[in-house]
Amino acid sequence: MCNNERSLEGKTIVFTGSNFPVEAAGKVEELGGGTIYLPLIETSIRQTDKPDFTDYSWLIFTSRTSAEAFCQLHADVVPNIAAVGEKTAEVLRNNGYRVDFIPSVYSADRFVEEFPSAADGQKCLFIKGALAKNTIANMPLPVDEWVIYDTELKLENAKALSQMKQQTIIFASPSAVSAYRKAGGDWKDIEVAAIGHVTEKAIKDAGGHIDFIPATYTYLDVVNEIAKGRCKQ
Repeated sequence: MCNNERSLEGKTIVFTGSNFPVEAAGKVEELGGGTIYLPLIETSIRQTDKPDFTDYSWLIFTSRTSAEAFCQLHADVVPNIAAVGEKTAEVLRNNGYRVDFIPSVYSADRFVEEFPSAADGQKCLFIKGALAKNTIANMPLPVDEWVIYDTELKLENAKALSQMKQQTIIFASPSAVSAYRKAGGDWKDIEVAAIGHVTEKAIKDAGGHIDFIPATYTYLDVVNEIAKGRCKQ
């Protein structure tokens, strides 16, 4: 029988995102597991002239990183804000901004289904990273894009990760998957967790398998999904 309070006993979870998820890592340790932080990507804010935000009725954020970069600008007057995901919204709220729209599921695909009716044809600015896909820009709305940060692959970390076996590795972006594969990582003798269906697709396209994927796309939810899976074993 699984001990729910120690369901991750003996298991090591590897986090690979650009930010260390403190809450999720604490949950792993609370459940008896260990954590390793080995970021596969690194982000850097671009030094570019900022647009006139008052030209837009909506600002759109699809990642915590873009929200954090924007908040460093300390913009005083901003239009309505749309955010994909509660963690992205939390960054904005913690910096004094009101978030006016979050999709029912934290994914860009669901966002483009639900947001146009809220925007009602108004002009939008998508604040994004250099590697962001064109899902948002293809909405039937006037959408400008502003690249606020760049993403670099940390191949030395990826190479170290590729040597690890019998671990549970969490991938949170297609860029992290790309780094892992470029460093020679394969999918043998590891458990694979994905945050988001776009990351899930990237793993499958690279020949991998998915052991855990949460319905809600957060680190804490994927840890809970791993713990739940352990109890079913």
